[in-house]
Amino acid sequence: MKLSRRLVGALVVSLVVLGACQSGVTVGPRLAKDQVLRLMLEDQPSSLDPGQTQQYPYETAVQRAISEPLLKASPDLSGVVPAAAQSYEVNGSGTAYVFHLRTNAKYWDGTAVKAQDFVYAWQRLIDPRLAAPNETLFADAVQNGQRVALMDPQRDASTLDAALATLGLKAVDDFTFQVQLAQPDPAFIWLAAMPAGAPVRKDVVAKSADKWAASPATLVTNGPFKVTEIVSNDHISVERNPSYWGGKPTLTRIDYMIVNDGAVALTRYKNGELDEISVQSAQAGAVAADATLSRQLVKTPNLTVFWIVFRVNSPPLDNLKLRQALAQAIDRDAFVAQVLAGEGLPATTLIPKTMHGYSPSLTTQKFDLAQARASLAASGLTAKQVSVTFSYDQSSDFRKATAKFVHDQLVNNLGINVVLQGLDPNTLGSNRESGQFQITGPDGWSADYADQADWYDTFLTTSSYNVSFWQKQEYDNFVRVARTDTHPGARDQEYLQAQSMLVSDVPVVFLAQTVSWYLVQPYVRGVITSPVDEWPGALAPGQLSIAPH
Repeated sequence: MKLSRRLVGALVVSLVVLGACQSGVTVGPRLAKDQVLRLMLEDQPSSLDPGQTQQYPYETAVQRAISEPLLKASPDLSGVVPAAAQSYEVNGSGTAYVFHLRTNAKYWDGTAVKAQDFVYAWQRLIDPRLAAPNETLFADAVQNGQRVALMDPQRDASTLDAALATLGLKAVDDFTFQVQLAQPDPAFIWLAAMPAGAPVRKDVVAKSADKWAASPATLVTNGPFKVTEIVSNDHISVERNPSYWGGKPTLTRIDYMIVNDGAVALTRYKNGELDEISVQSAQAGAVAADATLSRQLVKTPNLTVFWIVFRVNSPPLDNLKLRQALAQAIDRDAFVAQVLAGEGLPATTLIPKTMHGYSPSLTTQKFDLAQARASLAASGLTAKQVSVTFSYDQSSDFRKATAKFVHDQLVNNLGINVVLQGLDPNTLGSNRESGQFQITGPDGWSADYADQADWYDTFLTTSSYNVSFWQKQEYDNFVRVARTDTHPGARDQEYLQAQSMLVSDVPVVFLAQTVSWYLVQPYVRGVITSPVDEWPGALAPGQLSIAPH
């Protein structure tokens, strides 16, 4: 299962309000003397090197402020907008992209951001010696990337540098970065917007080696802020980058405070020690019931969906109508309320709400008790004839609660027998790999980037993630064709056909899309949220300010 993080249309939490003085001249909003934003980080980042971060929210929360990739996602996910690149163009076949960098973009030490820095950064991502967490994404996209990524760091040590030079990455001149793709890839623009794709200076890495990103003095970055202090397991402070092309942010500093206890974070927020926190499920009920705190709640749907898995090639779950009956007998609203403490949305499809490709018209798995009983009857089985075992990870409270919930729903709504089997993670993993289960989960997917291409490969016949053993050649064909289809309308239809097959065949039962709850102090201004941000305002920290309070 992949987990990281993260609305059709941006949710504006607090807009900058223009006022007028007595003379009638329009002026800006009043600002607090102290322009420091204090944020909660749920854990200590393992690294701030764009090539080494695991893409967990507590890492990208800092990355977005200090490093700027070529492009960035628009808040409503309708597309991408310029960032380090002021513009780009793609050739007619969709296999080559040319990015035109901003000539006034600089690192915090005043050095210009050059195309060669992107060549080097992306080579590092694909270089097997770095073992970058996002290696596969970039290697699959870039010409010769797969071949280079599969080289052995020891056996091929003498030829690796030469191999990196064969990648489809080129600095045409100081401010023109060209990427040749392995094949047409409409999702590529979203890769170019990932924090992992930010530029890295070869001279900086050469001087400090692996420790270059561990110290504020050598962590030279190109974002609107720069790291000034790292205190392990306590805080990371960033201050304004005086050389940033986009102008001086209003905030003078952001303090990322590492707080891994939700109750402690809530207390510090109520005491005015933190300006933004994430609300963990254990505190969600109390926050929602509090008259003051509930007005400060910001709810942002994530690009994360959970489901349970059926073993579809053995009885009784080889029966399509039975699988449909089970899917239709589960009340997702109740799941969100009881298991996710309200921090979610019901899900009956693969692509989450707020993302292009979301298809609410696919209703096969929708909760409908009458239809569930009709589907069971159509299966040719009676409730007394159906007995299934739900295997789950007993070390996880979330998985235990999910299994118990699904058990109760199926027993109470259909009258079938469901046996719960709690297993240790190793035994469960072995059973899943060998197909020794009937129902398991919850599994899930959290988007690497906001394009459909990131989701569908999970259920290909050849995918290691496809533990249901579901095989559908038509699905595989639609997904593979859509992957390289540069015609948006046709591509959407191909993915819709694939999703329709997946939903209707029910190798998995979709349960819920997660929703992040945040508390934001009312004096934090200029916040716009997005399904891909890690905290309210993360996509544009330079637009934030603190009002008098």
